[in-house]
Parts: sequence; C-alpha cells; structure tokens
Amino acid sequence: MAGARPPRARQSSLAPSPRQSSFQPAETLPPVILHAGFHKTGTSSVQQMLNAARDSLAPALRILLKADMPALSRASRDHADAPSPDSLAQVARHARALFRRLDPADPRPVVLSCEDLSGLIPGRNHRRGYPEAAALMTAMAHGLVEAWAALPPLTLYFSTRAATPWIRSCHDHHLRVTRFTEDFAPYAQAQAPHADLAAIAAQIADALPEARLVTHALEDCAALPHGPLSPLLDLAGVPQALRDTIPLLPPANTGLPALSADLLALNRSALDREALKAAKKALIRKARRG
Repeated sequence: MAGARPPRARQSSLAPSPRQSSFQPAETLPPVILHAGFHKTGTSSVQQMLNAARDSLAPALRILLKADMPALSRASRDHADAPSPDSLAQVARHARALFRRLDPADPRPVVLSCEDLSGLIPGRNHRRGYPEAAALMTAMAHGLVEAWAALPPLTLYFSTRAATPWIRSCHDHHLRVTRFTEDFAPYAQAQAPHADLAAIAAQIADALPEARLVTHALEDCAALPHGPLSPLLDLAGVPQALRDTIPLLPPANTGLPALSADLLALNRSALDREALKAAKKALIRKARRG
C-alpha cells in the first residue's frame, strides 16, 4: 500500500491510566479505518460509491458516512472554526456516542469516511492547512476508547493530491459554494506553504502513535479498479467477489475551472444571497450539461 507506515512506539496521551487497567486487549476488537480527508482529493467519489454499495458490502464492512454522523461532523467543524477545550470535548463526546452504537464484538471492519472530521476546508474563514486535525483525531480516538474500553487496531487513512491542482480545486470549490471573492493568485500564495498533504498527514499521525498511517495520492488512483475507493477496500480486506458488486460511478463533485472567472464576477456582484445562489446554480448546471 502506497504511503503505509507502521505504528510508532513513542508515548501519547492515549496511554492507559491505572483506572483503565481493566481494558480488554485491543487486538480482540475489529479494525477501524478513519478516512478523514483531505478535502478535494476524491473523497466525494469514495463516499458516493460506498453509499451505493452499502448493502452489497455489508457482509464484510460497516460503513459510516457524513449522513451517519452529523453530530460528530458538525462538532469537528465547530472546533476547527473556534478551537477550545470545550469544543474538543464535544468532539470526543460525539465520537463516544457514535461508537457506542456499534457492536465491538462484530468482527467486520468499520470505515468512517468524512473529510469534515479533519476540520474546515483550507481557505474557509481564512484557514490555512489543517491546524486542528491532529487534536481532532486524538479526541475521536479518546471517544472510541471510552466507548469500546480499549483502542482497536486503528488506521488513519488520508487521500492526498499534488499541491498545485489541490489548491486550484479548493479555490474552485470556494467560488462555487460560498461568496468567495479572492483571486486565485493570492489564495494560492497563502495556501502553498500548507499544501504538502502527505506531510500534514504525517504530522497528524505523530500525535497518535498507536495508529497506523496510510496515504494514497489521487493521481495514483486513476488506473485502479474503483479509483480512489480501491485503497480503502484494500485496507478493509474486502474480497473481490464483493468488490465486483460496487457500481462504477463517474467522479463526484468535480471542479469547473472554466467557470472561475464567471463565478468570481458573480460573487463580487451586488446580487443578493438568493439571486446569487440561483445565478451560480444556473451557470453550473449549464456547464455540466455541456
């Protein structure tokens, strides 16, 4: 697996305390794979295919997407927007509640796929990179330990992308979904020092040495049978017979760079919120049909 790294041995905040000495051994628990991003690296395509194949993959895999964890997703975004000990405690609390819904005696791997778990997309509210992602991953691990009484085999999986197309895709996303008015050049200049996604993933994993880190670049997924979903299927050990049932869907939530100038002009216009939304929707619909 590209980008795989063995668990690190150094100490972390998840080391058991005397109060936790009765925890059952982690190896008796099912694997958990946390696909927490990054934004604009094929995550929507992964989630679309997982959602379409929920029933056929159910014998081998438990799937949790954004719609299955709205409270945890919202708490993660809220913490990234305004970090505090209280907001981080909310993340751990919602993670605990989520995992308490899952049976730790069920041997099927659990896959969580939601890029919001790493925080806000860079550029939102002037954010650069993922400064709270390490704290978020650790808080979720704490919630998992509290729910299952031990930390199961945990994999942090991050899909990555080359810096320049990733920055371009993020900028395009902001133009489409918000009233973003910054030109690409200054946006790219601000984000470039924080655009090495593999390095960011490694920094996140350093905060949680009990977990295994795996990264896979979007550019390397084009030739894989299920594109950016294939690395996740490999990690979960999904058998080929079940993989053959997954529908091959077109890429989801793709950018429209040809519309950047038009979208920027609309965002800078005097249109009110609803008129702007309608104008952008019409422009995007026409472009996608074309």
